[in-house]
Amino acid sequence: MSKTDRTRFVISNVKVIGEWDWTKPQKCMVCILEIKENDDVVYCPYCYHPAHREHLLEWLHVKGKCPHCQHPLREEELLTSLEGMF
Repeated sequence: MSKTDRTRFVISNVKVIGEWDWTKPQKCMVCILEIKENDDVVYCPYCYHPAHREHLLEWLHVKGKCPHCQHPLREEELLTSLEGMF
């Protein structure tokens, strides 16, 4: 696997807190179904996990927090892309 296939999430220069393998299919953190190429996807700005927009909006309406990291979350905070984040 090439270096560009993986992205590491780093809190500081010393501690790696997670790793995302871009070669694996992404799954919606709400419905757990695979995210397809033309799906409307959003990302949590705190844990960067993806979700189908409509699924996460419905979840937030009821729970008000990310289903993955449990951080309080509002619709205005959702990311539509991770481009340039790392």
